[in-house]
Order: sequence, then structure tokens, then C-alpha cells
Amino acid sequence: MSERYCPSNGTEGEGFMEKFCYHCIHDNGDDKCCDILMRSMAFFKTDKEFPDEWTYDANGKPTCTSHVRFDWGKDDDGNWIQPPKPPTDDPNQLCMPFIFEEIGVPKEIKELV
Repeated sequence: MSERYCPSNGTEGEGFMEKFCYHCIHDNGDDKCCDILMRSMAFFKTDKEFPDEWTYDANGKPTCTSHVRFDWGKDDDGNWIQPPKPPTDDPNQLCMPFIFEEIGVPKEIKELV
């Protein structure tokens, strides 16, 4: 077994997760959590439960041997998934900043503001 990789601090861990975890088929960030990522946060590097998948490659760089890249903006067939249309503006919703004439503010009150 090769040496396990464990980030030395949060910044290094965030960089590792950006490179591997955030683009992996094993964890989509919503309803599917990666067991490897969860075990890396719950256990110490010396614990037997710590993931063996987090290790070093032939060049000495940290890697996850179970990483399978997946683009969450595309379906698995490589075609872009069209984002849902944004909700239409509610005509009864008051948006700031507003124009006093549009919301029917009397001229007397408008001069006070």
C-alpha cells in the first residue's frame, strides 16, 4: 500500500477537493455524498477507516484513485443540460428602486422624500 494523502490544512484540502471531488461522479454536492470524502473528514490519516484512495501518484502529487470526472453542467451523453427558465417577475412585486409615479405616490408625499 502506498502512503495515504491527507491535506495539511483547510486551504490545501479545498484545493484538492476542487481538483477532484467537486467534479467527480461519486459526489454531486446535493443528494449524493462520496463515502471517500466523508471518511477523509471523519478519521485521521492513521486510522484504518481513513480512505486508501487518497494517495500520491507516480510523480508524488496527491490524487484520488477512485476519481471519475463528470461535468455536472452536461448530461452523461456529453450534451449540455439546459438550465430551467428563470421565474417570471410577479407584476404585483414591488422592486427597488422604484419610480414614484409608477406606484401611485401622491405628489405631496413625493416632495417630502
